[in-house]
Amino acid sequence: MNIKAKKIISVIALATVSSFAEWDYYTVLDEHQGQARIKANYWYNGDFHSTSFDLNARYTVVKGLELSLTGLGYQLFADPNDKTKEGDGFKDFSVGAKYAFNPNFSVFLDANIPAGKKEISSQEFSLKGGVQWFLPISEQFGIGNEFGLTVPFKHDGVQRGLVADYGFEFYYAFSSGVSPFTGFVFTSQLTDSKNEDKSESGTGASNISFWAGISYNVNKNVNLTLYTDVEYAAHGAYQSGYIFQTTFSF
Repeated sequence: MNIKAKKIISVIALATVSSFAEWDYYTVLDEHQGQARIKANYWYNGDFHSTSFDLNARYTVVKGLELSLTGLGYQLFADPNDKTKEGDGFKDFSVGAKYAFNPNFSVFLDANIPAGKKEISSQEFSLKGGVQWFLPISEQFGIGNEFGLTVPFKHDGVQRGLVADYGFEFYYAFSSGVSPFTGFVFTSQLTDSKNEDKSESGTGASNISFWAGISYNVNKNVNLTLYTDVEYAAHGAYQSGYIFQTTFSF
């Protein structure tokens, strides 16, 4: 597998794990309610493309406290210059908890579990914590916001720096059950990474992501969502993707 392909796999893996690891930017479900989600992702960058399938779930165990599992899935990576299939395999996933002090303000903590195949995994255990706040502009229109801080743990002699992100998403819910939405998140590394030789680098490295899509409530228990996502990294890597998901409420 060539160096460019490895870089693209790394970007895809990090993006799919970090994007909405805490499910979304909105409030928790009511007590003893849950959701299960099947998610199909297609990402591409020039000649390289990736298809993956994820299982996700969340459940409110007591009033205000939600537990979640996100990103448990398998990736298929296509490189026209390499037939080794090194980019195919299981991915990292996240487990998390989110607590709502009120319907419009929540705190969360997520853990990235580096259980994926070596060529796909970030190989890094990390914790992400933060706050989310919801602005209900009207009964149909709302804006979800998040500020998060990711703390990586040392692996393979590398200590990656702290990473902060700010994101928002807004939607408009029509009475027909259709809800268009769009969002943005900016991620930046706050401190230098340190290698075994004590060299430092990385402060200021950033990533920007935009997405837009549409959601449809088939009935009170089933929701279908399709959206597109474009991501740009400071070192020049980029990717675009299409995501389709089906969510079952129970």
